[in-house]
Amino acid sequence: MEPTTNYFVGRVKRDFNGGNTVVGGILTSTARQLDDSLASSYLRSHAEAGGVDLLHMWSDQTYSLRAQFAMSDVGGSPQAISRTMQSSAHYFQRPDRGSVRDGLFTTRLDSTATSLQGYGFYTRVAKENGNWLWEAAQNVRSPGFEVNDLSYLARADYWWMNGNVGRQWTEPTSWYRNLVVLAGGQQQFDFEGDRTDLQQQAYFGMQLPNYWNWRSFAIHHPAVLDPGALRGGPIVQRPGYNDYSVGLTGDNRQAVVWGMSTEWATGVGAVNQSVSLMPSVTFKFGQNANVDFTPMYSKGKGPQYVMEVLDPTAVAFSGARYVMSDLDQTSLSLDTRLNMTFTPNVTLELYAQPYFVSGRYGSFGEYAAPRALQRLVYGRDMGGISATTDASGHVTAYTVDPDGSGPAQAFTIANPDFSYVSLRGNAVLRWEYRPGSTIFLVWQQQRTGTTPDGSFDLARGRADLFRERPVNVFQLKVNYWVGR
Repeated sequence: MEPTTNYFVGRVKRDFNGGNTVVGGILTSTARQLDDSLASSYLRSHAEAGGVDLLHMWSDQTYSLRAQFAMSDVGGSPQAISRTMQSSAHYFQRPDRGSVRDGLFTTRLDSTATSLQGYGFYTRVAKENGNWLWEAAQNVRSPGFEVNDLSYLARADYWWMNGNVGRQWTEPTSWYRNLVVLAGGQQQFDFEGDRTDLQQQAYFGMQLPNYWNWRSFAIHHPAVLDPGALRGGPIVQRPGYNDYSVGLTGDNRQAVVWGMSTEWATGVGAVNQSVSLMPSVTFKFGQNANVDFTPMYSKGKGPQYVMEVLDPTAVAFSGARYVMSDLDQTSLSLDTRLNMTFTPNVTLELYAQPYFVSGRYGSFGEYAAPRALQRLVYGRDMGGISATTDASGHVTAYTVDPDGSGPAQAFTIANPDFSYVSLRGNAVLRWEYRPGSTIFLVWQQQRTGTTPDGSFDLARGRADLFRERPVNVFQLKVNYWVGR
């Protein structure tokens, strides 16, 4: 159960210059009443964040400038703040964490700290209209930036920047109605100066004379350093890959609108490949209802973290072995949406997504060294590995001797193969009972289940799905527009 908690969000925004300049600010606060040691060791007692933002457009809104800046402060017991510093958003415990460029706030693990501060900012300048388009942007999160109490932050500690340029043709010709070509690149560094992302991309899209829409892109990702690959261990390299996509959609004015897209990736210097297919169809019933079906099938193989094993003989990795694997994964989903408008003031939205995924792990091993790309496979490049099976022949565990006749102790890996099923559904009834004032009645249902079998079996997955007990959530939200 969540302890007594107060959440506050305040937002103010003001337009100037005929709407071409917008200035805003935001303040958020989370305050928890933590009356026992268990809650205080896991949860932060308070969290605040504040920020300002600016949007400015000029030359008839041809050019724009966006800027945002925010600061965060969280506090709590030493145990709670230490957990925050070691979470996947920060990984302050990395043994090779060196000097960083953030001289304002804490950037190293401190088990006695009772607070953590950080900052972030975003800027973008762009040409938004005309035949030629361009943009340049940067996005920064300091190592200690933390807003997960009232928002969502997957990762801090980065300085990201990008640039794109494009050309569009909007006057119809005999072979297109409009056409756009874009090209650009991006890169990212952490606050230690390591490059953690790099890519070059190109996009081509056009609308044909019959109103079909074609879109395609190509992205090149070379190998880069990844500070989170070992989940708090030393930094290593992430394999590179090339990513491609092609899609075609039918005339959106018709009663039935179809689409098909595919995306595939091939590894650069490592096992890293995937392919996905996503057909779609939308049925329109007059002006007030439509149904959309979007299935997606994907299959891929790539590196995956498995576990950490303490071993004083693993000197290069500061007394630990970080076990990696190749994960062969298959998934299938079906997004279904129904939108109905009974009157201009009453609408109904339904959404359901059955999802099936399975994964098989193989080629267990570890990185050859910190900051390296090469992985050594147990039983091939180093040590040995053997499987333990049950009476039915199913593998339940693997025993690894990482250095053969050397001093390292053997360890066991529980078979991580899995199959996962889920069903998510939402129903939202909306009633605007007076201008600007609305009531939302929401019903959410979710079913999830897992089995330790990595084979993809759709029939078994369907049966497992409806054997799971559903979780139902009902919500009522009321908005009232003051001043009408």
